[in-house]
Amino acid sequence: MRDLNQTIIKFDYDKNFKNEDFYLSKSNKHVFDFLNKWPKWERNFINVTGEKLSGKTHLMNIFLQKNKGIKFEGKSFQNDDLKEIKIYENIVIENLTSDIDEKLLYSILNQSKQYENYILINSVASIKYVDFKLKDLKSRINSFVFIGIEL
Repeated sequence: MRDLNQTIIKFDYDKNFKNEDFYLSKSNKHVFDFLNKWPKWERNFINVTGEKLSGKTHLMNIFLQKNKGIKFEGKSFQNDDLKEIKIYENIVIENLTSDIDEKLLYSILNQSKQYENYILINSVASIKYVDFKLKDLKSRINSFVFIGIEL
């Protein structure tokens, strides 16, 4: 048998999160339309959910390009960042998981409520199902609009 030495071709591409490169489908159109209604939302706190690679990050980047704001990775958010978010109307927290510091998340939400910021959190699972220990944080979570990207 002859050895078929195959070469793997690496395609060079840049990730971009432009509006014109977002594929609009039945599974994500309602989220896309909702985000485009900003600032005419019924609440300032939004949780966008969807499986990994469903387009949450792309949608958040499109939103920030249109509406200006700041984005943080959920795992890397720190107390020092609280000072920085005061000056932004829109704050995106990417990939929030249950291992976030609850006191810090509560502080973010409290401060944002005080300054009337918009908070957009994306996560694989809805944050309403996270078993947070802080009762006040659970109460703040109840003030979110929950919207998901379907498979």
